[in-house]
Amino acid sequence: DRVPPTMAEITASAADDATQTPLEKKEGWWHPVGGLVEEVEPSEAPPPPPEKLASTTRSRFHEVLPFETFALSDEGATVKLYFGLKDAKTRLPPDGVVATFRVQALEVVAKVSPTRTYRCHESILYEHVVPEKCKVKIKTDHVLIIMPKVYQHASWSQLGVNRKAIGPVRKSPPDFGTPTVVKAGGTAKCWEEAEETVPAESS
Repeated sequence: DRVPPTMAEITASAADDATQTPLEKKEGWWHPVGGLVEEVEPSEAPPPPPEKLASTTRSRFHEVLPFETFALSDEGATVKLYFGLKDAKTRLPPDGVVATFRVQALEVVAKVSPTRTYRCHESILYEHVVPEKCKVKIKTDHVLIIMPKVYQHASWSQLGVNRKAIGPVRKSPPDFGTPTVVKAGGTAKCWEEAEETVPAESS
């Protein structure tokens, strides 16, 4: 059997270990893979420029607004609607106004810029109209809608009615009938492909 070392031998062995140069261990040496990673020499190439968080292109936030003013006129056989829009002829591009007519529903959309639209939608009109005979005209300061009546004896006092309204000719569901789309416009240049940009801020 091996004789256990004496205290003198243990002290001498510890002194020899202290005089030896310790091995350089790489960071992560305790992990099986960490000690195998090769050191990468620093590159002399300049660092890449920081990524820009802001752009010079203005955000395309789209604003939908009601028309500036509204008026209704019962002409007997037809109903005329006046949607106020200042400088309509010069602000609206060709086909800038799109009106969708149904038997008892109406939507009028006027797009004056890439970021601004005026809109009116009535899901239940006061009485029935004839969609295929409706007209749209662009005036100096308003958009004119002309809708022939189905029941000419019915007098219009307002554009729409409550969904729970009961009457002899108010039995159709909302947006009833095949839609008829009519387009009209002004003299403004088409801005669909125009890009709105803002100058970059100086540092």
